[in-house]
Amino acid sequence: MSWLNIKPAMRLDPFIRIPLAWPELGLEDVEIAQTPQAWARAIAGEWWEDFADEKPRSGDIDLLTDVLVMHAERAPAIRPDAEVFLHLPHPKDIPLTVFVELIEVEGEDRDTALRELAQADASDAIELPVAEDFGSPHLGTGLRVLRYVQDEGSNEVHAGLRYAWRYEKGSDAVDVLIFLAHPDPGRIIRASLDIDEFARTIRISSEEEKDAWGVA
Repeated sequence: MSWLNIKPAMRLDPFIRIPLAWPELGLEDVEIAQTPQAWARAIAGEWWEDFADEKPRSGDIDLLTDVLVMHAERAPAIRPDAEVFLHLPHPKDIPLTVFVELIEVEGEDRDTALRELAQADASDAIELPVAEDFGSPHLGTGLRVLRYVQDEGSNEVHAGLRYAWRYEKGSDAVDVLIFLAHPDPGRIIRASLDIDEFARTIRISSEEEKDAWGVA
């Protein structure tokens, strides 16, 4: 069985990886890995330290801690089988949640499956989705789709961005999906270069490499 390997797993600026369990697997003896609150407090302090020329004001670290706790408690439940990352280029920004998932191949041909995963032909799009080939040094050529949909409740225009690949090695095959959405299309557009770079770090690794990395 293949596994998802995003290097480095814990830190990939400006992205923050959210642990999928508490205490985090493999870090049961590490204090900050015990609860969302302990993890969020540590990450908030580290994130502000990265902005050495900008000191946090009173309450800034507490505010970021609360935001991270909220995402740590809610985001993994949205897609239990996915890895979850937050795009956070500045501690005061609103995080953008990015999901990365391995999906079992179910017999569809590659092109059809990738178009479905990336929602390249989605009927709810308010205009033709922008679908284009997307190259990865680890996964080969996949599909990148940007689309806009109208929220039924508010009539606001939301944006969604998806990447999909089929990774094949010998007789093994798995589909790889990255997806995110946001009610402010500009937030995704501004982050798109970072997300493209992040997408190119994703790879599929063998069980042998998994053991070498000490992954539970």
